[in-house]
Amino acid sequence: AEWPLRPGDNGGMLGRFSIGQINYPLRGGKATYWEGGIRSASFINSPLLKGGDVNSELMHVTDWLPTITHIGACGVESSNCTGPTFEGIDGVNQWRAIVGESKSERSEFLVNYDQTDNNAAIRMGKWKLLQGHQLPGPWVPPPNINYKQYKEHMAKAVGDPWELEYGREMSRGSKLRTHLKDRIQLYDVESDPYERNEVSKDNPEVVKMMLERLQIHKDKAVEPGNKDSDPRGNPNYFGGVWTPWLETC
Repeated sequence: AEWPLRPGDNGGMLGRFSIGQINYPLRGGKATYWEGGIRSASFINSPLLKGGDVNSELMHVTDWLPTITHIGACGVESSNCTGPTFEGIDGVNQWRAIVGESKSERSEFLVNYDQTDNNAAIRMGKWKLLQGHQLPGPWVPPPNINYKQYKEHMAKAVGDPWELEYGREMSRGSKLRTHLKDRIQLYDVESDPYERNEVSKDNPEVVKMMLERLQIHKDKAVEPGNKDSDPRGNPNYFGGVWTPWLETC
């Protein structure tokens, strides 16, 4: 049987690179740690499934590998089959959660840890913690939105709406990244998926626990392998096509 599977990637790009993408009412977009950048929709379809179910369990893109290999080995029916096992990977088999037989096998995931930009984010249960400098997280409404309702939405945000909408504080560049490297933000993204209410001061024990868990991930991180740009790879030298330009052997 065919299995059309369309896993989500990320939210739409905002700003000058945006071409009709709308993440509203979620905050932010692609390349940010806000829900508009990391929360996405996927779907799976097969005549072997009853269909029509909507599943909101916590899942990460790395879960698809063990999930799909489980289906290949065990099929879709409930059984004691465990399928292949993988050592040392981040993903977990989510098939039982996908078909509604259980809750998610995942309780947390690392959103990202960026040593260069001095920022990180982690999700644990209903909580999401952001550390350090963050890219602007505007709520960008679609063109036909009721602007009065949008302004009411902005007014409920905790903080300076101008800063939240336009990233005024973020416009001061790289010096601010260092200045804000210890800045902490905490959101309950189950009850507040739009990230309007920053609640770190009200939940110090949650912040402490999540920072400790985040540090475990940081300790396992490898150094970035970014290379300086090489002008010899300019597509203008290859008929406007991106192509390998270095000899490998």
